[in-house]
Amino acid sequence: MPLARARCTACTLPLGDPPYVPVVARCVRCGLQGQVGLAADGTPGEFDAAFPPAKLLQWFGAARIAMANGTPGTAIGACMTCSTPLLLPSRDPLALPCPHCGEPVKGAVGDVVVDQWPEPWTKVEASGMELEYRLGVLDDVTGITAGCAVCGLPTPPSDPAMRCKRCNAVVWVERPSPQGPGERPRRVQLGVRVNGTRGGRPFNVIVPIAQGEAMLRTDAAIGSSDRSGGTWLGVTGVGCAVVAASFFVLVFVVAMLVRHC
Repeated sequence: MPLARARCTACTLPLGDPPYVPVVARCVRCGLQGQVGLAADGTPGEFDAAFPPAKLLQWFGAARIAMANGTPGTAIGACMTCSTPLLLPSRDPLALPCPHCGEPVKGAVGDVVVDQWPEPWTKVEASGMELEYRLGVLDDVTGITAGCAVCGLPTPPSDPAMRCKRCNAVVWVERPSPQGPGERPRRVQLGVRVNGTRGGRPFNVIVPIAQGEAMLRTDAAIGSSDRSGGTWLGVTGVGCAVVAASFFVLVFVVAMLVRHC
């Protein structure tokens, strides 16, 4: 999401104000079409990026398949039926009128819309562990890469290959240069960022999507087990207290009976 509010070049008022423009996008998993309200600054009007782990795993799975096929598109929301991304083709034209004066913001989807692929996140907590998982877009010019989304083979930014040498999945997707038409396009890939603490120590890594899925499944299971264990221990503790109290009451009653006999 942008840190500063974009403003209309015609009226100078914020482009992110309602009313939002209804845009139809297709779910990458079930194929159903969903309608998303987009602000003229390219951000979804209503998008809750805090996902539960199961929903984020579905998002990761869709991202892995899309990346491997070289068709990540631009995600603008989640399907109401299966929670996977609603995508717009990145090169399709789009016009989003200013909510104040109607002057449209025009361009390709990949340029006009703020790509929501990296935004959803989830938090996993357990004893000694507090981690946030999110999908991230990595640009090869930064020198930071995640690796093949499918098999995890490293993908050096200096390597011109666009496909994985091990499994032949697409590892880099070209996007228009920020400098404009005519400039060399940039290469991007999707990866999983994991930030927080593990074992009480800082833990910050970028991993391939497949590895991120495996890590999230494991950590979510640990967190769930930890919560279930705490609940079970709590119930057991209460049960022990009840049994102990009953025992002392029984002893007291027996003692009183013996005294009166």
